[in-house]
Amino acid sequence: MVAAGKGSRLQSKMPKQYLKIGDQQIIDICINMISSHKFCKYLIVVLDKDYSKYYKFKNTKKNIVFITGGESRHESVFKAIKVLPKNNFLLLIHDAARPGIDHLIIDKLINSLSKEFSCVVPTLPMSDSIIKKDKVLSSVKRENLYRIQTPQIFSANVLSLKDFNKNNEATDESEIIIRKNKKVKIIKGNEKLHKITTEWDYKFLMNIFDTKINTRIGNGFDVHAFTKEPSKLILGGVIIDYPFGLKGHSDADVLLHSITDAILGSISMGDIGTHFPPNESKWKNANSSIFLKKSLKILKEKNGEINNLDITIICEEPKISKYTKKIQKNLSKLLNIKEEKISLKATTTEGLGFTGRKEGIAVMSNILVNIKS
Repeated sequence: MVAAGKGSRLQSKMPKQYLKIGDQQIIDICINMISSHKFCKYLIVVLDKDYSKYYKFKNTKKNIVFITGGESRHESVFKAIKVLPKNNFLLLIHDAARPGIDHLIIDKLINSLSKEFSCVVPTLPMSDSIIKKDKVLSSVKRENLYRIQTPQIFSANVLSLKDFNKNNEATDESEIIIRKNKKVKIIKGNEKLHKITTEWDYKFLMNIFDTKINTRIGNGFDVHAFTKEPSKLILGGVIIDYPFGLKGHSDADVLLHSITDAILGSISMGDIGTHFPPNESKWKNANSSIFLKKSLKILKEKNGEINNLDITIICEEPKISKYTKKIQKNLSKLLNIKEEKISLKATTTEGLGFTGRKEGIAVMSNILVNIKS
């Protein structure tokens, strides 16, 4: 992440990356968003040499490295690539002056990268009329003109140190890829990724970020009885080694059902039975991840995201402890959140009730979600 610019056109007392939006400095908004993405292995933050006047490190994650940059963006990226661990990682490059970065655009870039393209960049079409000054003014067709934004993503090792010699200066790294006769893919960007250059830009993004966070709690509880005949037992999308499965219209994944109900409950959207009636044949033996993904889609439509999830599995048998990590990992993938946001534990009822009699499994899920309004 390049954060070494002076931002002279903003005419501010401090460089733009150290200004605040809400209660956070712009640089921290970007750092927190990038470093919290589940695929972020390393983050190199390139600062200007006078950063200590305006900024103190707040993020202590071991995979974040702060270095000082050069006299130009080109030189700053060169310095960052020099300290990057040598590995086959995808490379994401972002301007700290674009605080609108989020996980959705990062995911979109990752999913758009392919063997055919060495780089993917977010763009927006030109909306203003364009004229060219060359002795006389002439109009320029804007249909094929785009505004390039960041973050930009690059295939592993497609950028090397030799690409950053002084004779190869570029306005951004996608230009270097084009010079190397490699393909660059463009995808639809977002006005949120607007770069802060002037005071107007700063005020524009301040208005976009002027959102309120509404924290909501959801609770989900589900119970399924064991089958009498041997069958497959699935919990959290993971097959459990146990002779009996669970009775149900779908695949009877009681854990995913509980989470689905918790998500729907947090946004007052009913329960799993409301959206997937058990009397409908199309849900017969259905994979419960379908229900979970639908509830997530509804949550996103409400501008919501999961803050954390706490799950308790209640049963005498089977023993869950050896499957905990595997279930957490699968839930992380299904929910698109980091594993540390998922708490999973199991308990018994000390021989009491239907679970104590080994007749089935109950799961209780509590979820905290943040709704942006």
